[in-house]
Amino acid sequence: MTTLPNNPTLVARKKSALRNESPVHPIGDLQAWSFTVIVAPHPDDESLGCGGLIATLTGRGQDVRIIFVSDGSMSHPNSEEFPRERRAAVRREEATAACAELGVGSDRIVFFDLPDGEVPREYAANFGAPVETMVDLLEKWQPDTIVVPWRRDLHPDHRATWDICRAAADRHPQTLRWIEYPIWMWEADSIVDLPRDEEMIVWRLDVSACRERKEAAIDAHASQLGRVIHDDPTGFVLADHVLDHFRGAYEIYFEPATKRHSSLSGAYFDRVYRDRDDPWNFETSAYEREKYAATLAALPQDRYQSGFEIGCSIGVLTEQLAERCDRLLAVDTSEAPLQSARERLAGSSHVSFRQMVVPEDFPAGTFDLVVLSEVGYYWGYEDLHRAIEKIRTAVVRGGTLILVHYTPYVPDYPLTGDEVHEAFIQRLDGFYRVHASRAERYRIDVWKQGKGTPTA
Repeated sequence: MTTLPNNPTLVARKKSALRNESPVHPIGDLQAWSFTVIVAPHPDDESLGCGGLIATLTGRGQDVRIIFVSDGSMSHPNSEEFPRERRAAVRREEATAACAELGVGSDRIVFFDLPDGEVPREYAANFGAPVETMVDLLEKWQPDTIVVPWRRDLHPDHRATWDICRAAADRHPQTLRWIEYPIWMWEADSIVDLPRDEEMIVWRLDVSACRERKEAAIDAHASQLGRVIHDDPTGFVLADHVLDHFRGAYEIYFEPATKRHSSLSGAYFDRVYRDRDDPWNFETSAYEREKYAATLAALPQDRYQSGFEIGCSIGVLTEQLAERCDRLLAVDTSEAPLQSARERLAGSSHVSFRQMVVPEDFPAGTFDLVVLSEVGYYWGYEDLHRAIEKIRTAVVRGGTLILVHYTPYVPDYPLTGDEVHEAFIQRLDGFYRVHASRAERYRIDVWKQGKGTPTA
């Protein structure tokens, strides 16, 4: 079959895969999005592309701000009853009403009011002004996440908005979580306008619980639905086939795939633990209790002489591993959780704790048990490969390596749990697997060092 850019069959298949086969992102994992900025090229893009996300975040009490870049005034350029200024005012009123439906008050909305159809690209002489405005807002707000239109969306204002956001984000002193959403991409007839596999990570968000609020927000943009301006027969109206792209149970988001090669920094975890003592609910989560029980049950020996736990956090699993080890070294990148772990195991003299950034740092000596639980997906591929090699040489002959990782895609993390485990399978020379199991949201793999009969 030909793979020409305008091959309709190929384009349709790719769109279907994006919409129906992308991994579903669990809503609970949006907890790290404490402050999100949504950037809409026109009033209505926020509701169409991100309405479910916005409603989900505001419903969880998380901070959301919305920036409208253009004034939307060119939707009905030939209307005499609604000249340009009046059209812009209508679009502003509709945007404010739509945001209210999604839980965002007028005090959390900013209008750039750039002329519709004339948002400047990066090469334009007037490009600097909106970039400076965006830079100032990011500096004032200090968000952790910015959600922007898809970089190759068909409308030029959408591409220009991406340019403005990218230029501003590059000047922001803190790295922002960068998310893109498609609007007019769904109308593309060329494969080059869709994300390449090596370019973007694609995921779906289940917004079925917010569909009524999203529908109400879309409905608030009445002028775009043909219900306000009637004296311009050539004016723009959102056609049903366009609206159908945004009426389903899922919204589609893209992230740059380059994040797979950058490990999360120590500063990331310092921020997480600054906000909460137990950010992942290790002490109280039924999911964690069940997973810990499965982890311990998967260990092929009752007792180990020397254990090494990478990423111990506040020490909940450490406390249980300590009952199976004569000596146990537990490390973490951040001092705050280590302090909690030390207090938890204050009476266990055979357990030692150390602040350590693996794989950059790694303890001397060898171990007959190494535990890597819910850590590997924080590494980029280069650090993961370095860690595999160091772990491989640290396990004594006959020793055990156990991996336990959450499997759904998490936007914050460079890798998925499955990618971590598959990398170990490919690179862990000299080991054979003795246990492999998968639950709904995590998987466990156990290896022994040396020769033996692997599991299927």
